[in-house]
Amino acid sequence: MSKTYGDVMHLNVMGQPVVIVNTFRHATELLDKKAANLSSRPESAMFQLLGLNKYMVFMPYGRSLREHRRAFRGTYGPDAIAQWQPVQLKTARTLLRRLLASPKDFLSHLNLAIAETSMRVSYGIELKDDGSDREYYEMVERVRRIAEPLLHPGAYIMQAFPFLLHLPSWLPGLHIKRNAMEQRRDIDAITDKLYTVAATADENGSLRDSMVARILAAADTKDVHAAEVREMGRTLTAVAYVAGSDTTHAIMEAFFLAMAMHPDKQRKAQQELDAAVGPDRLPTFSDVGSLPYLKAVVKETLRWHIILPAGLPHVALADDEYEGYCIPAGTVVNQNIWAMSKDEREYPDPHAFDPERFLPSEGNPPARDPAEYVFGFGRRICPGRHFAEASLSIYCASVLHVFDVLPPSDERGRPVKMQYRPTDDMVS
Repeated sequence: MSKTYGDVMHLNVMGQPVVIVNTFRHATELLDKKAANLSSRPESAMFQLLGLNKYMVFMPYGRSLREHRRAFRGTYGPDAIAQWQPVQLKTARTLLRRLLASPKDFLSHLNLAIAETSMRVSYGIELKDDGSDREYYEMVERVRRIAEPLLHPGAYIMQAFPFLLHLPSWLPGLHIKRNAMEQRRDIDAITDKLYTVAATADENGSLRDSMVARILAAADTKDVHAAEVREMGRTLTAVAYVAGSDTTHAIMEAFFLAMAMHPDKQRKAQQELDAAVGPDRLPTFSDVGSLPYLKAVVKETLRWHIILPAGLPHVALADDEYEGYCIPAGTVVNQNIWAMSKDEREYPDPHAFDPERFLPSEGNPPARDPAEYVFGFGRRICPGRHFAEASLSIYCASVLHVFDVLPPSDERGRPVKMQYRPTDDMVS
């Protein structure tokens, strides 16, 4: 579509003006340089009905969002993440142990390891290794199923006709409203369950250092806004746990597929690990700086499989202008992250899995790091991106240093031919 209609496209969706930005340059010009006007989220009848506007990801731009992001960066930002390396390292080791015991269950093992990391850092809770805490892992999937349709245009009739929000839910055809009210109760129950476990630990003095522990400590120092700060702790930690678990799992799943499909790339990364780490120990964070090919594999995985192909929408708060075109207030601006990752001007042979494109060669600088766009733009860029990249690096290094990632075998013992098939989910 971007090749047909250009780098910046305008659509009218049932009266709603929408701009789709297909290149990195235009995205930075609009969403970074015009961030003061393009950092809010579109109003959504379904977001309102589900109560999602109070969660940082969907929150409109303003004081509350800035406070949420500041608190988030205090735990997950670049200046804070080094202290969580022991947690990430521990879950990476646990992942290896589970993979050794039952390699066919690797997707479940990934889910457990990533959720354990997010739970420990967000809530200070150590999940049990015996599976008795499985309800916490299932919470991520329940929220994902609810949020999934919201970014699909036309998925809900109330997105197009928000006045239906004010009609009684018992009217014929408004079962969607009834379902949404039930889903809101489910989301609130999950958020409350997670927060209550941490708050109870805080009361009895057993809460470990974590995002929620720091927010609760801040609330204790505020007289007027203590309740507001505690509510921020309730919703912000849920965002960190659910969003962080879901997206990191999707990237790691793509990594396993890429390694199974490209054994030559896998072997190069393993040879680098053998030389830098040696046979007698496992990789640590201090090794990552000596693993340029491994880091290139992680970058290529981020580029090759885009987990949020359409990004998250921004909205213009006031009339604006860009390269001679008028952008009226209320215009929704979407980033075509998939098109940016497949731009042949940036990435020759863009559908190939080629980590070498991120390594400098004679006369050719490295390709653009996909982290510059896959985590969003402007004042809505993902505040946990540095933590996510650190987790990916240690997980990938640990797996490749210990295991060969191979395709499954058919009933005759022959390797099954692997195929890359992106889904149409919100998190692909």
